[in-house]
Amino acid sequence: MPTVFRDPWIPDGEKSVYSVRPADQPQGFEMTNLIVREPGGYLSTVEARIGGAGRAGTDLSMTIEQRFKRAGERLRAEHYRAETRSGSMVVSREEATFLHTTHLQLGAGPAPFPLNIMPIAGGLTLLRGLDFAEGHVEQIDVWLAFSVHWPLIAKIEKRLVVEVPAGSVPCWQVRLRPGFAQVNMLLDKVIGGILPPFIAHFEEAPPHRLVRMSFPTQLALSGQRALMELTA
Repeated sequence: MPTVFRDPWIPDGEKSVYSVRPADQPQGFEMTNLIVREPGGYLSTVEARIGGAGRAGTDLSMTIEQRFKRAGERLRAEHYRAETRSGSMVVSREEATFLHTTHLQLGAGPAPFPLNIMPIAGGLTLLRGLDFAEGHVEQIDVWLAFSVHWPLIAKIEKRLVVEVPAGSVPCWQVRLRPGFAQVNMLLDKVIGGILPPFIAHFEEAPPHRLVRMSFPTQLALSGQRALMELTA
């Protein structure tokens, strides 16, 4: 069975630079995403650094390496590894292998990861492979940590021109929200009432690079949002 993620045929060595900031503030930090083609797929390296933001003015840094496996003309998340540091000290590490493995489900027995599993940062690559047609809806399983993954509804809403530091870009607007309706309608309404949607804009022209994303920073519909915008 194929995944929902088409291979967008990303060019080897593509580098995207983003600014990430609170929506009501002019400055934040820089994040880069470098994609390299490998035999049978892609390697994505996401990096961010905030100078002097840690205790005693130390640098904070984050590195995420992800591999995506090609299956015909489709993609699957294969491997994920993330590390954050405060200066030279490791703050946290997490790693997951999604293909050819089983994991211990909370409240259930061992099972493979779902076919359409996607780490949050993996959306920079995998969501570029959605079927960009107005009104089209897909269900994805977004991986959070360990064996925890939530159903995520991705809806292609409309075309529009987005203004970002990199320029004016014709885009598709995609609304992303947790989708628990198949589990329990009340749970779906409760989650939807406390967790606002992510609004992403992908370049209309292939290979559909992420241009902008607006996302919540807290569990509240009236809470502050953050912006990630393409600068180069």
